[in-house]
Amino acid sequence: MNLYINGSNQEKNCYRILKDIMDKDDKLISLSRKNINYCLGCNACKNDLSEYCIIEDDMEEIYKEILKTDKIIIASPIYMNHITGLLKNVIDRFNPFSWHSDLLSGKTIYLITVGQMSEEENEEIARNIKEYFESIGEFMGFETVFLRNFTSGDIETIDNVTKMYDNYEEIIKELKEKI
Repeated sequence: MNLYINGSNQEKNCYRILKDIMDKDDKLISLSRKNINYCLGCNACKNDLSEYCIIEDDMEEIYKEILKTDKIIIASPIYMNHITGLLKNVIDRFNPFSWHSDLLSGKTIYLITVGQMSEEENEEIARNIKEYFESIGEFMGFETVFLRNFTSGDIETIDNVTKMYDNYEEIIKELKEKI
C-alpha cells in the first residue's frame, strides 16, 4: 500500500492526478477534508512518541498511515512559489519524526507539483520545493524523488489539468512506473 496526500485546498488537479496514478489498495488523504492545527513547537514529541503529538486532530491518522507504508506520494499546487500552507502545516507536524528519525528511515517521498504557469516557468520553483524536501529528508532519513511538474494552464482550464495534455494517460502511466 502506498500513501497519497493531496496537498491542495481543493479536490481538483492534484486530487485528479493522484486518483489516476494510485492502485485500488492505496490510501488517499485529501488535506482539504482534514482538521490539522499548527505545530506548537513545544517539542513534547521529543520525550514521548506514544501519541506522536499532544495536539489532538486529524494529524494522528496521517502519522499512522505514514508508518504503514514506505512510499508517500504528495501532490501540491504551487501557491506563492511554494507548496500550499495546508501541506506546510503537515510538514511542520513531522516534528515527531525529526526526534525519532528512524520512523521515516528508508521511506521515499515522491513529489508532484501543479502550477498555473508553464512547466518551464515553474521549473525553478519546482526545484526549490524538491530541495526543501531533500533538506528535511537529510535529517529525517527519507529519500525525495521529484516526479513531475504539471501546468494547469490559464484560467479557462485551471480546474482540469487533463485538458492541458494530449498525452495525459501516457504521462500517468509513466508516473506509475516511477513509483
